Amino acid sequence: MGSVLLFMVATSVVSSSVEDTVFVDLSGWVILAMENSPRVDLADADLMTSKASLLSSESFLWPTLTLRSTAGHDWGSVPDMTGGYTDTDNSNWSLSANVSQEILATGGSSWLRMHGSRRSYEAALYDREQVLRDLTLEIVEAYYGVIEAVDLLKSARRALARSGKQLSRISTLYDMGGATGLELVQARVQAGSDSLEVLRRFQAVSGAYSELYRAAGVTGSRYGVDTRAVLMPVSLETAMEFEADPYGNKSLAASEKRLEAARCFLDAAERSYLPSLNASGSWRWSNDEPDFRDFSDKDSWHVSLSLQWILFDGFNRESIIQSARASVLRREAARRQLLDSMESSLDTARQRLVASIKRWEQSRLVLEQAEERLRLSAMSYDLGGLSLLDLLDAQAAVASAEASVTSAKVACLVDEARLLVLAGQRPRLGE
Repeated sequence: MGSVLLFMVATSVVSSSVEDTVFVDLSGWVILAMENSPRVDLADADLMTSKASLLSSESFLWPTLTLRSTAGHDWGSVPDMTGGYTDTDNSNWSLSANVSQEILATGGSSWLRMHGSRRSYEAALYDREQVLRDLTLEIVEAYYGVIEAVDLLKSARRALARSGKQLSRISTLYDMGGATGLELVQARVQAGSDSLEVLRRFQAVSGAYSELYRAAGVTGSRYGVDTRAVLMPVSLETAMEFEADPYGNKSLAASEKRLEAARCFLDAAERSYLPSLNASGSWRWSNDEPDFRDFSDKDSWHVSLSLQWILFDGFNRESIIQSARASVLRREAARRQLLDSMESSLDTARQRLVASIKRWEQSRLVLEQAEERLRLSAMSYDLGGLSLLDLLDAQAAVASAEASVTSAKVACLVDEARLLVLAGQRPRLGE
């Protein structure tokens, strides 16, 4: 009885706080996670870094313009013919401007590095999209974890209600001499066991909510799960029609883009043996005073076209090429490994989804049989053809079957979401 009282107190506390709770469906929890999860902030930061690298690699497309201005004054003493010293001072004012433009750097390596940076930026976009997919999957798993815990708690409460009703009936019959002491003990044991199961399920609900709060990046208990907006599992035929193409996965797409970028950087490094061509122009004005009236008489212009060809740099180019080639090999190996892993994971995910759907369909049949058995057992017990222990076993079978249906349903929805995310698709968040 103490366990039953503890459960009633816990239930009253939860009921008093329901009025302040905002109930959110699955799509709402995903939105909360997108707004609060630090994983999204990290992905955005990585994307900003890639964007900055791309802008830096494109800088060679624009000329470099430099403007310089100086003003100076000198004091000094020089010996004169009389053996003394004459003090001198003079001023200097100057303006200069220089513009330079890269025409072709080491055989066009700047263009290749720019293309490589663009591929790296596209890879960062895919990485961010995959982070959103992974975060969505994490929310789906945590959300349905709460749904499962809540439904299992409801099932445990129904089992407690049945055993409590049975205990009340046996107690009445015992007082009237219509039930034995053994039957009373059996009813009390079953009721106590169901009461403890309710408390255990209640704690599981609290733990499931904590996991959902952590995944969504929210704190406190302001938000709740809208259990009325739960999806139904798809049919077996629909599950078999899901596309399981590993090339739709954003992580694999990012890996391919990084491989393309590594090949561009390798081509750029191999062109370091070629010369560079640059054009530049400059203008300069200087005078001993800031007098701009004779501006055109004090300035000068210079235009040049320069060719630079590095013949030997102490094997620095060779080391850069070797490093770039190793990067390509590493990216190729990483892509093959990821592709093999994706194909295996997709195949496993499809098999798990099919198995979950079959288990869910089977569990519903088992529940129907258990409910029918309980109905017949109750009739037989009332007619004296069945013992109380057999009736309690039939009640426990119904509770177990209800729990199996709940767990199988949640497994179907989670396995479906996992398969879709692996295939690079958005999981179902609502009808």
